[in-house]
Amino acid sequence: MLDGKVAIVTGASRGIGAGIARELAANGVTVITAARTVVTNTDVKWGKDGPHVPGSLAETIAAISAAGGNAESYQIDLSMTDEIENMITYVADKYGRIDILANCAMGFPQSYKGELWNSPIDDWSVFMDIGVRAKYMMARFVSQVMIEQKSGLIANISAAASKDEYYNPVFRMAMSGIDRMTSAIAVDLRPYNVAAVSIWPRWVRTERVMMAVADPTLEFEVTPDDLKISDTPEFTGRAIAHLASDPNVQERSGRVYPVVRLAHDYGFTDMDGTQPPIDDYTREWAAKLESLHNILN
Repeated sequence: MLDGKVAIVTGASRGIGAGIARELAANGVTVITAARTVVTNTDVKWGKDGPHVPGSLAETIAAISAAGGNAESYQIDLSMTDEIENMITYVADKYGRIDILANCAMGFPQSYKGELWNSPIDDWSVFMDIGVRAKYMMARFVSQVMIEQKSGLIANISAAASKDEYYNPVFRMAMSGIDRMTSAIAVDLRPYNVAAVSIWPRWVRTERVMMAVADPTLEFEVTPDDLKISDTPEFTGRAIAHLASDPNVQERSGRVYPVVRLAHDYGFTDMDGTQPPIDDYTREWAAKLESLHNILN
């Protein structure tokens, strides 16, 4: 579907980022997987003293190669602007183009507990430095390549928490910032045929989510009902693959889309061949997001 295209996927050592990388590669994309964890590292823990969190770029590359795809790993600290610029330059020089940026990397604290007055001060940096600032810097530098080639897609992974009436304050601010950034940069990029969209996954069966299911002491609540409305990490990758294949993707630029909404728009399924129904929550937010887009634009 996307043979010959080149993509950068941040946060590709595990979770949604790894799923996106695997799925784009399965559709013929050459994928540059970017993250800090190149090989399995037992120092990657849940919080400061929690259990080891599995996942590495080496594992993502191995899965892609085993399936016949093309990918390479790039170790990067996304809090460092010069490392972001160097990676974009490296990819553009080596491959001559960058067609897709899947901006997926997100910092997560040990737990989301705490109100405004007693939440950990470090939560601000955890969410904002990688969740928002790094996405902006990635978009800033990759846009220079996409503008030159007059094509490209920037997919920013966000969450419905940006619009919920209440959630962890800093996480909600971070997700709202990603969505507003998407709307803003889409205006700048539209004359150059470069699209930018925000995507809202539902619950995703990532390594961290499944660890929380197995161990309630990790203080990350995942209920059986949450798992009933959960998807594979590849499901978000399929959404991005279909957006990147859409000749009319510019009509979607600047907007926010729940993954389930895109699944129904494009007719794709999850890995098991099933397509989640558009539930009342998704339907409600799809209508609100459309209204919000019209108001803001």
